Amino acid sequence: RKGVQPNTVTFSALISAMEKAPGGSQWERALEVFGEMERRGVEPSTVTFSALISAMEKAPGGSQWEKALEVFGEMKRRGVEPDTVTLNALI
Repeated sequence: RKGVQPNTVTFSALISAMEKAPGGSQWERALEVFGEMERRGVEPSTVTFSALISAMEKAPGGSQWEKALEVFGEMKRRGVEPDTVTLNALI
């Protein structure tokens, strides 16, 4: 393979960019990227989880708040420590 291999930083940046899409329109794509990250064996960080939770929270009509809580639960199960950004995304 040629080129740069994605890592935690690049995946987190991509998820974060999707989280900032107008009207929460890219929350599903952010979830897909997270899945790809896992398939490649790249470990998510606090930043990764925070961006993903924020993307869920911004979904149209707040429709994905339960999914955001599931992602937070997964974060805790993996032993990834939340920070103030994570907690702010949850409220």
